[in-house]
Amino acid sequence: MQTEIHTEKAEPSARPPRRDRIFISYRRADSAGHAGRLKDDLTRILGDRVFMDVADIAPGADFERVLRGELASCGAVLAVIGAQWREALDVPREGQDYVRLELAHALAQADVSVVPVLMQGASLPAAGELPADLRPLVQRQATVIRDDRWKDDVANLARELRNALKLARVPMEWVAAGGLVVAALAASAAWLALKSPPAPAAFDRDRAHEITLAATPKAVAACKPAKDLAGECPLVFSFAPDGSVRNVYFASGYCEMKAPPFGDCMVEKLSAVRIPPFDNVDEAEVGLNLVIDKDGSAKAAVDE
Repeated sequence: MQTEIHTEKAEPSARPPRRDRIFISYRRADSAGHAGRLKDDLTRILGDRVFMDVADIAPGADFERVLRGELASCGAVLAVIGAQWREALDVPREGQDYVRLELAHALAQADVSVVPVLMQGASLPAAGELPADLRPLVQRQATVIRDDRWKDDVANLARELRNALKLARVPMEWVAAGGLVVAALAASAAWLALKSPPAPAAFDRDRAHEITLAATPKAVAACKPAKDLAGECPLVFSFAPDGSVRNVYFASGYCEMKAPPFGDCMVEKLSAVRIPPFDNVDEAEVGLNLVIDKDGSAKAAVDE
């Protein structure tokens, strides 16, 4: 007999919970790695409102109780569907199929957006391939996240979630921490910078090296390399005339630093680097050599 997930009934005078959280439903055997990466990227874009069981349920916590609480406060449930997702429904199991319970509960809520997220080349199953309580899933608009277009596809999904949940662009935890004034000042400064951008000049290679040399160790610290990830590898930045990064990559046939998750994290962080705009060339490249010691500390030097 199937167990249902019940939510607590609110008191008549209680204000209904704000459904501004995002619940990632996935099968570990099917898409755990992709789901974890999706959580990290959506959290970076939308703030700390993205729930995923492995990352967000503390050891010893009542698993079902936490799930019930999260489902009661979520406004969107992302059904991550990989290559083996449909077949997993047919696998015999002793306990509950929590993925099925999560999605069946969400699909029954009129005020919850359920978004099938197709990964690894998967397609949405036909209604006849699903149990009755999951068949409404095939009528929901799906989104596709491709490995080779990951950044763009996740950004598109984040934009849709922000609109659907009416999320502020400043994460709400900043407000709770008293950071609203700082965020507003930063936004004002950014607006002024866009209003009066610096005039382009000739490409300044020394300044570009200064900026990239300063940004790289900070990216290493943020990406937290594994203790055994020591060595060196060349990095190349390609800049567009507006000063933004057109491409950044590890310029080496073999380099352990290129491997995910560290390599992907570094490329993502360094893609945000900006240099002064230039108008004398169509593209400018600078290179540096990244060295990581066994203790995880990093240094960078010009490699040109």
